[in-house]
Amino acid sequence: MTDIYTKDLLRWTLKIPFQERMESPDASVVKTSRICGSRISLDVTFGPDGTINGAGWEVKACALGQATAAMVGQHIIGLGKAEFDEIDQLFASLVKGEDVHFPDKWQDLQALAPVKDHPGRQGSVALPFDCLRAVFAA
Repeated sequence: MTDIYTKDLLRWTLKIPFQERMESPDASVVKTSRICGSRISLDVTFGPDGTINGAGWEVKACALGQATAAMVGQHIIGLGKAEFDEIDQLFASLVKGEDVHFPDKWQDLQALAPVKDHPGRQGSVALPFDCLRAVFAA
């Protein structure tokens, strides 16, 4: 079994961007992991082209959920549904243990590959993706 709490991964927990909820979001969602109780709230605003142009998180999650929120959060501004759908599918495959190749700017997500060996942690790393899936569907 692989170690999922590496120093590199834990450093991400200190890098979560946009850690303030928005007052007037276009979409807002709260997602909770049924397994560990981690919870992430996400508020976003959309630009005229449908991409996210403002975001605010409240991340009350374990280190893995925090790290994933930081990795995703660094690219949330300018993120559109088509790009998100591609990354969401790749990430789901990664967590299942499949060999995936992320576009360059999303390579940091590869650090979460060891989660494949820890099914109880997969819900936590999925939370930022669950939130984004919901705001794009709103």
